[in-house]
Amino acid sequence: MSRTVLAAFALVLMTAYTDASFPESAIENLRKLLTDQFSTDRHHITNPGGKRAALGFLNQTFRSYGLQTWIYDFPSENSQYPGTNIVAMWPGRNTGTALDRPVVLTASVDTGNDKPGRDDNGSGMAAVVESARLISSQTCVQDHTIFFGVFDFEERSDSACVNGACGSMEFVKNIMQPYVSAYGGEVSKYGGIIVLDAVLNYNNTEMAQSLLNETVFKETPGMADVYNHIKADNYRGNFISAIYRPAADSALHDAFNKKWSESVDALQIRVESPIIPHKNITSIIEKQSSPFWQVYQQLILHDVYSFWKMVEDMPAIFVTDTGFARGREKDYFQCGPDDNMQLTGDRLLFLKKITDVSTAVLRDKAGTREECRDPTTEAPANFEGGLELHGELTMGASDRRSYSFLVSSFSSSGIVHAMLSNSTWSKALTGRYDGDTHRLLLRPKAVVANDAFDTLLCGMTGNLDKLSDGVLYSGQLTGRCGISGSGQEHITFVLYSEQGALGGGPSLALPVILSLLSSVLVSAMSAWCYYKRKHSDQELKTPILSKGPQSA
Repeated sequence: MSRTVLAAFALVLMTAYTDASFPESAIENLRKLLTDQFSTDRHHITNPGGKRAALGFLNQTFRSYGLQTWIYDFPSENSQYPGTNIVAMWPGRNTGTALDRPVVLTASVDTGNDKPGRDDNGSGMAAVVESARLISSQTCVQDHTIFFGVFDFEERSDSACVNGACGSMEFVKNIMQPYVSAYGGEVSKYGGIIVLDAVLNYNNTEMAQSLLNETVFKETPGMADVYNHIKADNYRGNFISAIYRPAADSALHDAFNKKWSESVDALQIRVESPIIPHKNITSIIEKQSSPFWQVYQQLILHDVYSFWKMVEDMPAIFVTDTGFARGREKDYFQCGPDDNMQLTGDRLLFLKKITDVSTAVLRDKAGTREECRDPTTEAPANFEGGLELHGELTMGASDRRSYSFLVSSFSSSGIVHAMLSNSTWSKALTGRYDGDTHRLLLRPKAVVANDAFDTLLCGMTGNLDKLSDGVLYSGQLTGRCGISGSGQEHITFVLYSEQGALGGGPSLALPVILSLLSSVLVSAMSAWCYYKRKHSDQELKTPILSKGPQSA
């Protein structure tokens, strides 16, 4: 083979793959988020407007990144103050199957009464938003689902959530558990949850770090190494804390530590890892069955408590700068809503590293590839905004219905926006084209509180192929898509166009279409029979999202 041929072949290989080097977070993005969006008081009584503004920004931003996003209310302990959660999903190849091992990055939106919002927990929200930007900018489709969650009522409040962590408890009960059980999986098989709460305060001055009830803390099982390290360093607040239970969280914690050590920083920030030696720690705290229960309670009475309480085997770690236990410009308990923590260079580097490491763990646990085929070169040439496909959705052997599929946009990163419709029904879709498998993975885009249960469990997946000088999209719609009625659906589809964007409609050879319909229908009927055998006559009876009072 000549050198010219080899060079040409190498060029083809280079152009067929996309550069999947993983970008890092941008300090200026983090600074802008903390300055423009997340510095205000966000308490439900002292500044409900501030909370609504932050939630609105999160909703708009996640959607702009192409994430399937829900903003929904849930009932608190006081009907006058419903809580509001935001959940955004970045689907992977295994989304909507029993093979899925979702990973989750979370923060909280609310603040204490009349308290500043930058560190607690604007910093956590900034990290989540920036991580979502980094994750969604990648063209390679990962194996497992990535969730980003921002929860309300993490703070304890006599007026709405006495014990705190109400929004995260809602998420576990009415999204995490039903999502996995709907597909025959196990919640304990989640890839892991990283909870970020106050991750901005880097303070390298001596005596900046306090230990609550230090005499008892140093004797508490699992705390000796942390105590000795802090004391030896003259109580500097120059570390990040990653709290975990070895019995359930070791793999996730080890992944966090590994990514931390691989991430170089000028400050040489270390990780301190308070060990919770009991997998059933929430039960121990509630029963007060250990002489050290109060130390453990002070450490974990945050959103991580919900995950460990609801499913003891669920891997989760709590990442924090230790909150008010670390010194700042003004004592936290003396702070008013305008007493925000200063954004020093060291603090922004601290937040950047936490953001980058958390994002790296998400990528690793979700099975993100470092190299993949470029979706724009692998897709059929005519697959672009304006392309309209026509064809049939098959509900059963004698129930076929005509539908149209309009591609709204197809970005260079593989994100697709589209509309599936007929004369009486339409659904906006968003998703990704996988250049390696040539599959188009779509899920509902327009999500409101009343249909969040259905849209979480609806997926449209199939092969995208070039046929003649047109495009063919064939596969299955599964879940609660609302096409044939309520409940679980297994619908096959064949959609096609010969003439590319803004063409004159379908004209594909009838024998080819009939052959495709037949083969897809056989596959669908086999899947349906398997589903019915597995699930018998059981229906999903637990709502994924409670229908609590809606916000005004």
